[in-house]
Amino acid sequence: MAEFTKGIENLQDAIDSCEQARTALAAAEAVEATQAKTDIDEALTSLHDVSGKFFMKTMMSVPPSKACKTEAAAVVALIEKENWGGLPTAVEKLQKATKALVTKAKMDGTTIT
Repeated sequence: MAEFTKGIENLQDAIDSCEQARTALAAAEAVEATQAKTDIDEALTSLHDVSGKFFMKTMMSVPPSKACKTEAAAVVALIEKENWGGLPTAVEKLQKATKALVTKAKMDGTTIT
């Protein structure tokens, strides 16, 4: 049964990391930090939107949710190091991972019987 909740756990970890990043960026004054905060807010909205989808309870959700978790953790690590130069690339990777998860969560073309 644990494998059916792994996607949800990964998603929650990604959300937690994004919220941590957003909090840390609130005090940052770098231009990259300001843009990153906006982009992270958008990612958080998307992650919250898919949290209730049936897809998140399936094994198919594990790889894309793990990608979101990994990329969100990378963003947090850069913020903690105040590596503003690397932040735009890391946030872009998080956005791509989030978009992939959202696309898969819509399950377009999938019929559940």
